[in-house]
Amino acid sequence: MGAESMARAAPSWREVSVPVGWGSLRGKTCLLGEAKGGASLRVLALHGWLDNANSFDALVPLLPAGLEVLALDLAGHGLSDHLPAGARYDAMTQLVHLREAMRRLGWTDFVILAHSWGALVANYFAALYPQDVRALVVLDYLRPFHQEERLATWRAENRLMRREERGEGRARRVYSEAEALSRLVEARKGGDSKQLPNVDEAAARILLPRAARRVDGGLAWRHDEKARTRYTMLYGSDNWMYVISHVTCPVMLVRADDGICQQPDDLYAPVLAAYRRSARVFRYHRVAGAHHVHLTHPERLAPSVTHFLTQDVAAAKDKAASKL
Repeated sequence: MGAESMARAAPSWREVSVPVGWGSLRGKTCLLGEAKGGASLRVLALHGWLDNANSFDALVPLLPAGLEVLALDLAGHGLSDHLPAGARYDAMTQLVHLREAMRRLGWTDFVILAHSWGALVANYFAALYPQDVRALVVLDYLRPFHQEERLATWRAENRLMRREERGEGRARRVYSEAEALSRLVEARKGGDSKQLPNVDEAAARILLPRAARRVDGGLAWRHDEKARTRYTMLYGSDNWMYVISHVTCPVMLVRADDGICQQPDDLYAPVLAAYRRSARVFRYHRVAGAHHVHLTHPERLAPSVTHFLTQDVAAAKDKAASKL
């Protein structure tokens, strides 16, 4: 990592709110130093399931100067509005709202930096709107989970959504700060036994301000309880392979050694091969750490992400321009 990145002051985030029709998506934006040799590179940062825009607070300061970063809370998460009754939190719904937000902001030709469930959304975005996405950085997401039978999962998620809309879901609990931090840590444990540490208390403190709000007696979660219904099983492996085979922009995939991609390596080989065939540039990196390594140990992936943004993405852009 260069001395310039280490010496640069911490980014000054500015809150943003983007109306998308039914409500608003909220987030924050910053500019990392001065761009060299032209306009800044725009980066849309998308967090994972039940996380929020603060998920990138540790990584962004280590990225190169000249980036304009927009970290958004997905619908139903963080400070963004909750979806109206009858609407579900599947990836395609999130994609529609993100596309509208980008259109209203006038953003085109941007990089998507996405973690986990946000990366599911980002891959669909890159495949459907290739003219808008200059490059894709995927943090610890290789393929959707398929541990349960699809129809049973859809039925369960439909029941959960209906219960919440009828007001029959779990009562919204109030926590002390210590309890809320503990819940953030415990809920993000991974591995087959769900006991593998992922985020620590320091990382939980970064997520907490957008994850919970002050109420009488303590803190309550901000996220829409319906957001637990991800409908991930709608996006099966055959669908997933078709989508990533249509992601043509440069792609960097970061896999955490102790992250969520714990199936045998040969099961991921077709996914990596599909990216290599379709993407103009494909980089694959493994780093030590858990699923939220970008939050807990950002220094482990910042150099490779920086190289990808400053070298690979720029080279791909120049190569494309030279063919016109």
